[in-house]
Amino acid sequence: MPTLLITPEVHHAFAAELRAAGGAKLRFVFADTERPLSARELAEVDIALMSLDVIGPSSRTVLSPLMQLYSEQLRAAPGLRWLHVPTAGVDRPIFQEMLRRGVRVTNSSGANAEAVAHSALMGVMLLARGGLHWVQAQRAHRWAPLRGAEAQADLAGQTAIVIGHGPIGRDIARLLEALGLRVHKLRHAPQAGDAERGIRSYAALPDLAREAHWLVIACPLTEATRHLVDAAVLRALPRGACVVNVGRGGVLDEQALLAALADGQIAGAHLDVFEQEPLPPDSPFWDLPNVLVSPHNAGSSQRYGERCVHLFLDNLARWTRGEPLLREAAGDQTLRAAP
Repeated sequence: MPTLLITPEVHHAFAAELRAAGGAKLRFVFADTERPLSARELAEVDIALMSLDVIGPSSRTVLSPLMQLYSEQLRAAPGLRWLHVPTAGVDRPIFQEMLRRGVRVTNSSGANAEAVAHSALMGVMLLARGGLHWVQAQRAHRWAPLRGAEAQADLAGQTAIVIGHGPIGRDIARLLEALGLRVHKLRHAPQAGDAERGIRSYAALPDLAREAHWLVIACPLTEATRHLVDAAVLRALPRGACVVNVGRGGVLDEQALLAALADGQIAGAHLDVFEQEPLPPDSPFWDLPNVLVSPHNAGSSQRYGERCVHLFLDNLARWTRGEPLLREAAGDQTLRAAP
């Protein structure tokens, strides 16, 4: 008789679908700050659904009360075999802890792919079409058109690199190609037919950087991607290139980016993710006129949480039938502590 750890809110909204996927014998226990579970109840937990309402406003290191409680309950559930998480990445410390313990972890890759891709495109368009310049001019009540030598370059015909070729990276590449850009697509493990589709491995980044006007980061943080975009890669980009990061902060060397922005090597950036979140109030990024800072919010949309639950429901039905789970975190996504 499997037991599922879930929030009361998700149970209220999806009880019938959970029963249909998990069978009539599926039992529920609830993560609720008003009534913490006993050790006996936690000993019965086999499966845990970390829904979007659990994470709430939490970052990797600053946890909401419900996220703190849920993490403690995961640690105290000795029979936990499977955890589903509402994010594409599994770099949060509690996810890594569960992986090291041998718990199977599945993610919600694709649930917010469209929203993240649209946010990345927003960053490209703001930087490409003078959006940040006009926002600042408006605040100063200054009529400041960009014409002549200051006019924006045409996007069509430019080259972009998209690091990461999961659902988010694929959507970003498709949107950029629709604008007329040539797009190099990079992923960790090349697959059959990749060369014909313009997909390369991360190892190609230093060479491809020499021709890229845009560098878009949309990959998870793993040992293979930590500081993948470093000072050498930023120097290899043509002077005046721009960077968009909607992946993870640790993929980009932030100190190297600050130096490249200061000397004009990089003309601008849209940064949605950072090595330390929330971004400290004294971070230089806040005050740079050519940088758009967003608070790890690129994937937010009204139906994101619902899509995460539906991905879990599909996997729950597979679990019940004894079939392989989809979107299961691989071994190379386990990270050492950041230096």
